[in-house]
Amino acid sequence: MSDTPCTKPGQFSWNELISTKTADSADFYGKLFGWKATPFVPKGAPECAPPYMIFKNGEDDEMGVGGMVAPMHPEAPTHWIPYVVVEDADASLANAIGLGATVIVPVMPIGEVGRITVIKDPQGAVIGLHEFPKQAP
Repeated sequence: MSDTPCTKPGQFSWNELISTKTADSADFYGKLFGWKATPFVPKGAPECAPPYMIFKNGEDDEMGVGGMVAPMHPEAPTHWIPYVVVEDADASLANAIGLGATVIVPVMPIGEVGRITVIKDPQGAVIGLHEFPKQAP
């Protein structure tokens, strides 16, 4: 992971595939775009975290083009979640709830990646909020 995020609040930072069949998804996107699904465990991630894969677009692609993980809830269908950068995941989640959003995934740490939360907007669209780790002064 880069020490300096290249995206700013309000910009998309990541795309994540939630897949009920990760091997099939890896095969599909590998054939479609040439992406290679490689295991990724961020420093500081909880040991109980589900296996995570990064889609890489070549050997020199350190960050990858997106990630993939199995659903946290077995009834969830396969779907993509885009993430948007926020300064403060807790404050942004509270604001979203005040605007009528519902919480899909509460704020949670993702090791060196920062913190995320996933919401459903009042119209039913799902989006993730991504707070980068705070830089030490």
